Amino acid sequence: MIFGSVRRGTRVSVDNERCEIFGFCEMEAPATFKIGPDGKLRIRRMVDRDSLDQAISAARLCPKQAIRVKGEGAYDDE
Repeated sequence: MIFGSVRRGTRVSVDNERCEIFGFCEMEAPATFKIGPDGKLRIRRMVDRDSLDQAISAARLCPKQAIRVKGEGAYDDE
């Protein structure tokens, strides 16, 4: 699967040290997060305009605060 980005520089990252794979991110933003059959979290690092709000919501819902969304349009701009 090939993923593109409409908003240049908007990226999603997960701190694997904090993530406990609760799955809230996958429920909130299934286009960005997926828990594989092996139990590991897979993420789409670059998000498009349609997925951005869901990715931000998933980051805010994460009980371990392991998700960061950075770049244009993100809540965690640097």
